[in-house]
Amino acid sequence: MKFRLEKIIYITLLLIIVPSKASQNIAGSLGDDQQQLNYIRDYMATHRIFDRLDFLPARNSFRRANILGKIRQGEQASKQILWLIQREYPLYTINQHLMAYAVPLGLLLWNRQYLWQWFLIMNPESKMILTVIPAVLLIDPISTVCSQIYYATLPPSIPETDLIYTYGSKKNLLDRATQRYIEDELFYTFWQSPSSEGITRLHKILDKALRLPFYTKPLVYNKKKITEALKHFPDELIDRLNRFALAEITFQKMDVHPQGHYPVYFQGAPGTGKSYAAKQLAQAMGTNLAIITLDGATIDDMTGTPFESFDGKAGRLVDAIIANTVSSKDINHKNQVLFVDEFDMLLLKSDKQAEEVIGFLLKLLDPAHRSFYNPYLKTNIRLPDTVILAGNSDIHELSTKIPQLEAMASRLDKVVFEGFSAEAKKDIAFESIIPQLEEGYQSTGENMKTFSLSDFEKAKIEAFILQDSDPGLRSLEKYINEIFEVKLQLLTDAQSNNELWYKEPALNE
Repeated sequence: MKFRLEKIIYITLLLIIVPSKASQNIAGSLGDDQQQLNYIRDYMATHRIFDRLDFLPARNSFRRANILGKIRQGEQASKQILWLIQREYPLYTINQHLMAYAVPLGLLLWNRQYLWQWFLIMNPESKMILTVIPAVLLIDPISTVCSQIYYATLPPSIPETDLIYTYGSKKNLLDRATQRYIEDELFYTFWQSPSSEGITRLHKILDKALRLPFYTKPLVYNKKKITEALKHFPDELIDRLNRFALAEITFQKMDVHPQGHYPVYFQGAPGTGKSYAAKQLAQAMGTNLAIITLDGATIDDMTGTPFESFDGKAGRLVDAIIANTVSSKDINHKNQVLFVDEFDMLLLKSDKQAEEVIGFLLKLLDPAHRSFYNPYLKTNIRLPDTVILAGNSDIHELSTKIPQLEAMASRLDKVVFEGFSAEAKKDIAFESIIPQLEEGYQSTGENMKTFSLSDFEKAKIEAFILQDSDPGLRSLEKYINEIFEVKLQLLTDAQSNNELWYKEPALNE
């Protein structure tokens, strides 16, 4: 009776525990590449693979490296970690299966004498069944081991591999809050519940976050270069902008920044070269110009909105800061020149929306508060130290009507742009505007390779410059574009009618 009871218990153990475990694992062990990919993704999420990159900042080679060296080390470490993960998961799975069979196998070995005695007294049919059962039960571990060995040798491709490498290359350059957001809410969430929405979100957020500034670019003051870049402006203005550039570059080299580093205000009529001067100045300083306009802006337009919201966006400030990069693989620097165009237009409005933006900007432009929270990236964004405000109106006169502006306006250094001389306009037209337009037209097709203005058309432009009363370049640019448009139309008509080159056109003055 005791022998029969033990036999029943053992058969129950063998035919219930082991087959149930086998049935749980067979689906995974015999799955296709997509199923294996899903398992690897879940493994990467639960084991937080990006934490394995946290060792980099402690390495001497990483600390001593320049920004390019840091990114290369991060990318190399990411590639190694992903390679290991794709082999580590199959070994982990094999180990889990073997551990699942350890208990039944241990029971078999423990009771081997009893089982042999039991086997000897069985009838032939029972012996055959008992011989077949172990073979059937071995299908699961064998298939699992074989499939995982195969996947360890030839792992399935991970579609987001490039994103993993790109993020890994820059992970240790981001602040901890941004790291946690990207890892926990983007990568790990997507890996545990893959979806088209998840991968879209991952792409869009990384495209913005990894183009944020990571380092301070060394800038060198070169008076000759700056003077040459601004040669079309009056000498007094060139001297003033040279002093501005030298002061800004010196400020950025200081270990301890002094208080009261306020923006400068470029004042002048439209077309007098405010944005042109800012661009040339930034290029001569060896940095980029980040341009933001305030026309029709709301607080959400400036700071951005959460990705999950109906109109999720990074905001104008972030878009301006990353505008000089093309992809998430580009390396952006912090010490750009931020150019806030049409600053005065916002001040002239009296609606509540404008007042909210004014209040936000005035606080943000204070040297003590140069950062803001961006809900799209869920992190704090710092503005460049060098900020140029631009407008048509006198900022000091406006401050008498806007009390909240008065404190900042009193600290703003004003640079007045009175316009270009006729000689400067001529140089700009024939050295810059016309050559650029000709190159653009010539690039449109083989039949346009020789497209250029004639001496007659150039003479008309010179005559226009002499009588132009606009202090800026707007009227001149409009007139030159009209010349090109008329020439293009006549050329197109002549070609369509199989005619020879047209006679010189006469433009209406």
